[in-house]
Amino acid sequence: MHTFLIPIAQLMLRSLGQWHGYFYEVNGIRETDGTDSMITLVLALAKGDHELKANAWSNRGRYTVTGSWSKGGGNVLHIKLKMTFATAFWAPMYFNGRFDPKRDALTGVWDVSEYPDSSSGKMEFRRIPPHYLTVYPSINELSQNKPRALWRFAIEAVRNDIRRDNWSWSFFSQRRDDRETVISLTIRSLFFGKPPDDEGVSKLCEAVQRLTPADACFYSSKINRNRANTWVHA
Repeated sequence: MHTFLIPIAQLMLRSLGQWHGYFYEVNGIRETDGTDSMITLVLALAKGDHELKANAWSNRGRYTVTGSWSKGGGNVLHIKLKMTFATAFWAPMYFNGRFDPKRDALTGVWDVSEYPDSSSGKMEFRRIPPHYLTVYPSINELSQNKPRALWRFAIEAVRNDIRRDNWSWSFFSQRRDDRETVISLTIRSLFFGKPPDDEGVSKLCEAVQRLTPADACFYSSKINRNRANTWVHA
C-alpha cells in the first residue's frame, strides 16, 4: 500500500511500540569503532500535542527518550527523538528520521547535536527480534547486494537458532566470553585500570555488537556495581 493512501494518524499509530536499532557510520557500516550496543526503545504517545516518549535500554543502561512527530511532504511521518542518559558521562543523542511503513522501519540520522551542520552517521530501528538483528546486514551491505546479504543473514540466523536450541557449548561459551570481555574492557576503557591496546578495543567493539540490548543493559549494571565497590586511589 502506498504511503499517500494511509492517513497520517494511522501512520503515527503504526510507528509506536518496540523497536531495536544500531548506530551506523555515515557510509552505512555498523559503528564497529564505537562501543555502543544495539538499542531497544518502546515508543509511545506523550501528553503534549504531537509529542512522543519512550523507555530505552542498551549498554548505557536504562534511560528515557523524548521526541515529536510531524507530517512532511508526500504524507511522510517525520520523527525526532532525544535520548537522555542516566549519567552525565554521556551527552544526549539525537535521532532525526522518518517512519517507513513499507519496510516497517524508523530510518534517519543521529548526532550529539540537535541541529548539526552534518550528521555523525545513520541510524535505523527495526521490529526484527534482537537475537536476529545481531546478524542482520548493515545498511551498507543491503545497498551493495541486498539478495546476497539477506541470504547470508538467513543462513547465520538458522545456525544461531540451532546452536541456541541445542544448548551447544559454543553458544554458551561465546556468551560467557562476551560478558567477561565487555565488563572488564569497558571498565578499563572508561573508568580505571590499564587501558586496553588497539587489539583489546577491537575485541571489545566486536563483543558489544553481538549483544542484545537486554544483555548489554544487564552487563552495564554489573559494571556500575563493580565501580561502586572498587577503591580507586587518586
